[in-house]
Amino acid sequence: MFQEHYLLPSTDHGAIWPFSRDYPKPRHFHAQLEFLIMLRGSAQVRVGRSLYAVHAGQLVWHLPGVEHAVCEASSDCELRVIHVEPDLCAQVGRELGSHGSKNKPVYAGSGSFTGWAHELGALACGRPVVELARRDLDALMELCHTTCADDSVAAEQVPSRLRLALSTAWLATRRDHDSRRALSLVELGSCLLFDEPGLERSALCHALDVSEGYLSRSFQRELGISLSEQRARMRIARFVTHVTRDRWNYLDAALASGFGSYSQLHRVFARIVQASPRNYFSVAARNLRANRITLC
Repeated sequence: MFQEHYLLPSTDHGAIWPFSRDYPKPRHFHAQLEFLIMLRGSAQVRVGRSLYAVHAGQLVWHLPGVEHAVCEASSDCELRVIHVEPDLCAQVGRELGSHGSKNKPVYAGSGSFTGWAHELGALACGRPVVELARRDLDALMELCHTTCADDSVAAEQVPSRLRLALSTAWLATRRDHDSRRALSLVELGSCLLFDEPGLERSALCHALDVSEGYLSRSFQRELGISLSEQRARMRIARFVTHVTRDRWNYLDAALASGFGSYSQLHRVFARIVQASPRNYFSVAARNLRANRITLC
């Protein structure tokens, strides 16, 4: 299920909000980078086809395009959800890059979103749950509590708080994952498809240096869907980003997202999102007019 985040203009770099046991979300995916911070209690979190038990003091990464959901939560569960838009991820990546050591740079993505996901995937793939050090947990708790609960937080302060939360979570991940591990082809491939929606299957396999059969089996094994289905999902994510953030018309957004025509986009969109593009965006517009934020 695709669920794009609709934000008010003042918070269009991302948002922080508390998870509610009363309104759980089904399995879904989106274009944003997301991470969860468990402050109290415990929960079962699904990432792709894997299920993880998460307890207080842990963080969970959700990379773009990968389905995820909180399946179960204890009665005392206190969980914060933070999502960050790709442009802010790239900014944080450039900032962190200036602090790397000579032999082991902190960030090697040249400021691109795919580079950011590539570096994060090297640390977190196969193990998206991170044990937070006390200092990192305290810092993230303070950011989450003040941003969620304090209505006096000015809108212009939100991006800086998101930037600080993201950099704190990333550096905590680097400390926890002290050994580099192989990249997840599925996570990296999804980010490449989002950045380059017109990338053909053969070109994608060449970029990842794997055969088409191996890559297809990897998507089926990790996500339970085909490579073609994931390509369609990432193109829809790109289309919605162009319409909502770039304010493009539907046809230009569809063509820039890798669809051959608007009719093709309409057919794929209706199948995956279970609504036409116009109906989907009209619901979002009503939410914004009612001063509500639809979050995943």
